[in-house]
Amino acid sequence: MSLKATLTKRKYKKVRNDEVQEPVENPEMPGMPENPENPNEGEGQPINLAELGNYFDMARNNYFEANRVIFMTGPVTWELGIHIIQKLCFYDDGTKRPITIYISSPGGECDVGFAIIDCINKLKSKHIEVNTICIGPCSSMASVILASGTIGHRYAFPSSRIMIHQAGITEVGGKLDDINIIQHELQVWTDTMNKIFKKQTGKSLDELRKLTSYDNYMSASEAKKLGIIDKISAKMI
Repeated sequence: MSLKATLTKRKYKKVRNDEVQEPVENPEMPGMPENPENPNEGEGQPINLAELGNYFDMARNNYFEANRVIFMTGPVTWELGIHIIQKLCFYDDGTKRPITIYISSPGGECDVGFAIIDCINKLKSKHIEVNTICIGPCSSMASVILASGTIGHRYAFPSSRIMIHQAGITEVGGKLDDINIIQHELQVWTDTMNKIFKKQTGKSLDELRKLTSYDNYMSASEAKKLGIIDKISAKMI
């Protein structure tokens, strides 16, 4: 069935370039006939696909809001971090219903990631279940956020790739003292990540220091064995 037949079952008429059509719209649903029970009403009027698309977007967003779903995609920046934190705070509404975070990210800024994890831990302290689900890549700081979900409720899709490593920096400049300060911060961030992994995986700090001393890529099954996730599943929660 064509899109035209599926959406309206209406015919289209040719319009001269200098003609302007004024559709008769339902005020509650722009672009739709005023009386949906009369399929002939508004015959010849074009469908406002942009408005229809807006309704689909609204329905999708309402579904995610109702089910307390958050998507964390792309690099972990402050822009993304504030969005995630706002959502987590919004869902802390006293209902104690589970929250689900889908993660697909190459990682990013450590301080942003730790702020997100602080919010997750606050929710968990209130006995709110936080599901974390890896879709595709989940590297660096994103893998720490993945591991920080409620134990027993951390998932990865079968083809996911997870990577853990030490904190790093791409550009270094300044005097020797400045570089020493940066080195100290990198060590603090790395130690913090390893302490989170220790708490969430049960592995020793010595073992984790070895595992994060290089770009350690792993499959979903390897991440499960390490304790970063609990289950491998493509089921959408």
